[in-house]
Amino acid sequence: MPLKHDHIRRTAVVALVGAAALLPAATAEAQTTRACRSADLRYPFEPGGPKTFGVFTLRVTDGTCATAHRVAKSWMNEFEGDILRGHVRLPRTVEGFTFKTLPPNAAQTYRERGRRRSTTISFDYRVPNG
Repeated sequence: MPLKHDHIRRTAVVALVGAAALLPAATAEAQTTRACRSADLRYPFEPGGPKTFGVFTLRVTDGTCATAHRVAKSWMNEFEGDILRGHVRLPRTVEGFTFKTLPPNAAQTYRERGRRRSTTISFDYRVPNG
C-alpha cells in the first residue's frame, strides 16, 4: 500500500506545481495598464494661464496609448460640443467604447471609464465653473 500513497502524493505535488506555474503568467497578462500623456488635451481658464482643465490621468488597459488618446479626445469634443449647444450631457458611447461615470475624487471633475471588449480607458475630466 505505501506505493499507492506515494504515487497519489507525487501526482498531487506535480499538479500543484503545474498550477502554481500558470498563476504568475495569468497575473502578468492581466496587468497591462499604461499611463498615457494627455497634456495636449488640456486648456487654460484664460489665455496664457496654466492648463488646468481638460483630460488628466489618462490610462489604458489592454490597449495602446494612441487609442486611449484618440477616444479621450473624441469624448472631450463631444462633451464640449454639447455644452456649446446648451446641454450638459456626458457622452455614453464614443468610438465603440461604453462610458460610465465614476464617483468624483475632486471638485469640478468627471471620472470616466470606457470599455470595449477587453480594452479599458479611464481619465479625469476637469471643467471650469465659469
